[in-house]
Amino acid sequence: MKNILILFFALFLISASRPLATPANVKGKVKIPKHVSSYINRFLSTAKAEADKYNIPVSITLAQGIIESNAGRSELSRKHNNHFGMKWRGKGKYAVYKDDSPKDRFQVFKSAWRSYRAHSELLTCDRYKHLLKLDRMEYRKWAKGLKKAGYATNPKYAEAIIAIIERYGLWVYDVRFLNY
Repeated sequence: MKNILILFFALFLISASRPLATPANVKGKVKIPKHVSSYINRFLSTAKAEADKYNIPVSITLAQGIIESNAGRSELSRKHNNHFGMKWRGKGKYAVYKDDSPKDRFQVFKSAWRSYRAHSELLTCDRYKHLLKLDRMEYRKWAKGLKKAGYATNPKYAEAIIAIIERYGLWVYDVRFLNY
């Protein structure tokens, strides 16, 4: 009984300190663009499954997907199912884009799901595995850790991930005892 009371008190504190939001119905001034809402709704169950299997925050996976694929509108995600800007690693097909160096080859995936799985597997490699020790609610630490470990070259990458998570209320999907 004591644990249940502590859980409800923690939920109260969380809800009091942050606005509760879902992609379909954001409270407050922020309106989620339709393409972003559609992207979240399309990949939410995949991101949740990856979180359960690999302990990667749902919010981090969705935010990275939104940023890296322009919410599924980039050519790389539409034509090649690459939602995370993942580079080619010597196996399978690859794509080269004119706006990148010819040496920059991007992995081509058979499905968007395969891209999500490859992203999860990448985050379990030595370079990022220290992040798996963090709690899934600590999306800010995750974002900063990804940047520090070299996930992206953008010096503001961590801030961009955090901004997307907070703007669209993606952090709610990391609260395990809430069923969204």
